[in-house]
Amino acid sequence: MKKIRVCLTGIIYPLAMLSYFVRALERRDDIELVTCGPFTGDWIPWGGANGMRLPFKYVKTPNIPLPRELAQQVGLAPAFIESRLPWKPDLWLQIDAGWWLQKPDAEVVAHIATDPHVLDYDKQRGQCDYFFNMQRSYMKEGDIHLPYAFDPVIHKQLDIKREYDGCLVGLQYETRTQLVRALRGAGYSIEYSIGAVYDEFNVLYNKSRVALNWSSLLDLNARTFEAMGMGIPLLTNRIPALDEFFEEGQHYLGFETIPEAVEQFTYLIDDYTYADYLALCAYEEVIEKHTYDHRIQQILDTVFE
Repeated sequence: MKKIRVCLTGIIYPLAMLSYFVRALERRDDIELVTCGPFTGDWIPWGGANGMRLPFKYVKTPNIPLPRELAQQVGLAPAFIESRLPWKPDLWLQIDAGWWLQKPDAEVVAHIATDPHVLDYDKQRGQCDYFFNMQRSYMKEGDIHLPYAFDPVIHKQLDIKREYDGCLVGLQYETRTQLVRALRGAGYSIEYSIGAVYDEFNVLYNKSRVALNWSSLLDLNARTFEAMGMGIPLLTNRIPALDEFFEEGQHYLGFETIPEAVEQFTYLIDDYTYADYLALCAYEEVIEKHTYDHRIQQILDTVFE
């Protein structure tokens, strides 16, 4: 079987959207993969000006590591990478969270915009054959929608004791903090933190009876899919894109205000049967349609149609 030769470039953080695409590509027998980009080791720009260090066990060195300082130099000519590749790629996949190259030499060049809610991708759109946008509300003409997803190997259901009523691991925006404060004020135990990734992230959510989500920019974020993939009932603020993929009351419960969120949360805590039903329906939907394996297949079907 002739394998598809893929060169994947982007900033190599210990955790990034890019890492899930790498894992999904590595699970395929028909892909020969080379990864390259500015390599930050165990450091990630979370939690303030100095960033954070994540557990070193999650550091994955790319095939062609570049100096971390190059992450600040966007739009570089790709020749210095092309000269180190063992072959001309069938597909060059740029996964952009703030670092990108001029259009490289490959049969097909595709670009994935992972953060269109905070970054301007107008220049990148001119450096590829296909431009995939991970949030529909920020798409422009010619963009191809590639929604967020979950990794079924990482985001999975565990048979462990529930210790918390609710969980929200992520950046602590003021709206999220207000929600957590209200739930704690109502007497619920809520795990609210930043820095847990991969296994630790999965364990914290599996120790919780309800997964909390608040999308601050009203975009369909990755946590939506991850919570459903872990088999935990999801309570999230309502955003327009949710109805495109999921049905409220069947796959999640939504809210507009903090008082409504507390009311909906209480309903999930009090009605175990319904909460389990909600989680099961959501899991069946996302495992069938919304893993990163599905997203890779969508990319391949699109660029090699």
